[in-house]
Amino acid sequence: MTLKQLEVFVAVADTRSFSRGAEQSCITQSTASQHIQGLEEELGVRLFDRGRGGALLTEAGKLFLGRTRRILSECDESRSAIRRFLGMEDVVLKVGASNIPGTCLIPAALGKFQTECPRVRLEVSQGDSRSVVQQLLAEEIELGFIGGRYDDDRIHFEEMGEDTIVCAVARGSVDPVKKSLSQAELCKVPLVVREQGSGTQKAVYEALAGTWISREALRIVAVLGSSEAVKRALLEGAGYAFVSSRSIGEELASGVLATVRIPGLNVKRKFYAAYRSGRELSPAAAAFLTLMLNTRH
Repeated sequence: MTLKQLEVFVAVADTRSFSRGAEQSCITQSTASQHIQGLEEELGVRLFDRGRGGALLTEAGKLFLGRTRRILSECDESRSAIRRFLGMEDVVLKVGASNIPGTCLIPAALGKFQTECPRVRLEVSQGDSRSVVQQLLAEEIELGFIGGRYDDDRIHFEEMGEDTIVCAVARGSVDPVKKSLSQAELCKVPLVVREQGSGTQKAVYEALAGTWISREALRIVAVLGSSEAVKRALLEGAGYAFVSSRSIGEELASGVLATVRIPGLNVKRKFYAAYRSGRELSPAAAAFLTLMLNTRH
């Protein structure tokens, strides 16, 4: 059973004529007859009574006509949906983002994206970098923007900017004259950290691997699930924390938070755009990816 057979069937039913149905379908009458015959043989039932009154639907034909119209209507809607998809009209683009890309980088690009693609609705789900990768693998999102790269051949990563991770503390919690902590002192102060899947925390642990400090030597007092939660803890005087300089820019400018230098420890990480390897991006996803890669972060 083919779509062409169904289209010819409806044309013959509507015109009550094989010749007019064939003309409407832009085929010869013999070809139209072959299509109908093929349908009848496959279904095992006669669809038309042929006589002086023309091609009249049998009871089986009437039943089949209603269902066929619905099938063809669905096909037309599917074609229209693909045309809208290609033209980026009434399209939903689902992306995932870790904390800093989700709160800083994507909102900064959203205005320009809406100007360029006004009929695309962007839906952003936020989580840590590892969870975004898992969403990509589960095909729940089409693009991911994260603060760390993982060894997984199923995911393609593209660099899209760099971030500086600083050690921060509430200004009222420390001697304002003291601008640094030794590595030994860092192991003694209360430390608030991000969860295991965080790109920020991954970058911190990778940087610590270049020193004598082990994770076990740190005095971790809390493990929190977002940059905002860590910042809140800092503001309440819970201790020190390694955070993205982007996430505390206003607090540093106002003086409520301060950065503390750790000699011998410099923490930087890159932001990445991620998508499934070997998969063609939708036009909307390709446009948003290009915008994010070309935006200065």
